[in-house]
Amino acid sequence: IHFMKICLVRNDKMGDMILTLPVVQGLKQANQDCKIDIVCSKKNQKICKNYKSINKIFLLQNKFYQVLKIISKLRNEDYDYIFTFSPGIFSILISIFSKSKIKSLLIFKSRYRNNYMSKFFDRILGKIFFTHCLIIDRQLRYSKKIPIHQTEIMMELVTKSGLNYNNTAEIKNEFGFNKIELSSKKLCLIHLSSKWINKYFSEENFINLLDNLKNLKINIVMTTDGTSKNVFYEIFKKYEIITNEEFENLKSINNILILDQLNFDNWTSIINSSTYVITPECGCTHIASLSETKLCVIYDSDNVPGMIAEEYAPWKKKYTKLFSNNQNLEKELISFID
Repeated sequence: IHFMKICLVRNDKMGDMILTLPVVQGLKQANQDCKIDIVCSKKNQKICKNYKSINKIFLLQNKFYQVLKIISKLRNEDYDYIFTFSPGIFSILISIFSKSKIKSLLIFKSRYRNNYMSKFFDRILGKIFFTHCLIIDRQLRYSKKIPIHQTEIMMELVTKSGLNYNNTAEIKNEFGFNKIELSSKKLCLIHLSSKWINKYFSEENFINLLDNLKNLKINIVMTTDGTSKNVFYEIFKKYEIITNEEFENLKSINNILILDQLNFDNWTSIINSSTYVITPECGCTHIASLSETKLCVIYDSDNVPGMIAEEYAPWKKKYTKLFSNNQNLEKELISFID
């Protein structure tokens, strides 16, 4: 029996991988005998490991000898289709040297510069070595109100390559994220990305927001990433810090807590257990999109926020969209909880 074998190359960030999963699920549902492998990065490997519909996972790290190893492994798989969804020369090379019968490449031209030379080398390689090459001019499409959402564009390349997919496929049920009961009140999770702090919103504003939120009938936890301590100096002095090890033994949440550097399983479980999640646009956005939580995402007003929101919106999830330069940001966030 010949099973159709498909490989998707997505070696970038966690959110990018989550937005790729509807493509995985859509392909699986429309081609039930197919096997789908993923080439991933260290950043998004944990997402792949938690997703039931993925057959094999290949970890690609940006070192030349590791790229050669991946190429060797992929050549042994004899794929029917390989899709390169991530930018970068290594992603392109492993697809070129695979033995896949049909090779498809997705290229995004710069969202910041209207430059004829944008991704010029990638485009040349795409025309020479790939069966199908889809070049996306985000500026042009956005101005004409043509979809630029990552998931929709990946599906566009799948269609161009001649494969069927189910564009209504649900991905939430494919994850086994835990749910924990630590709070007798509704739980609000705020992700402490450094993106909070900018010329429009200071740490003082953030502390004021917390003071107002704690008057509501909720408990509040703040999760951290590698950027948090760079900007939240007072927050880390003011509130109790719970380490990952301490979180394992946490029985209840009654005060405002900082949950510092939780591992992936603990982080996803507390997101999945929250009634509300408030976060700047980042990986937390997309983890929260896989849960039933009520989600609010804040977009950076100085980084083409409308375009970023169109491109990276949580897939098929209702959410509240706010911008960092909103003069009523604090009031809007309190209203979001109410």
